[in-house]
Amino acid sequence: MQHILWLIHTVFVNNLSFFLKYFYFLIESLNNFFLYIGITAIVRLLIIDHESSYDNLIWSVAIFVLVCSLVLVEKFIGHNE
Repeated sequence: MQHILWLIHTVFVNNLSFFLKYFYFLIESLNNFFLYIGITAIVRLLIIDHESSYDNLIWSVAIFVLVCSLVLVEKFIGHNE
């Protein structure tokens, strides 16, 4: 009985830690990916539609916010390994 419990513990606990680490990396990569997509989309919008200076200012502030959030994600949630 102890061997079965040890086997269950070894298989599930070790594999669970690997899966959790993988999904943490996947979620972290997705956050960065979505921020990059947002920055790219707004820059493309600024290149195409640049008639109103007020709209350009608003889109520029949005890019600044996205870049700041990307820096914060890299700093606090970045890879520690």
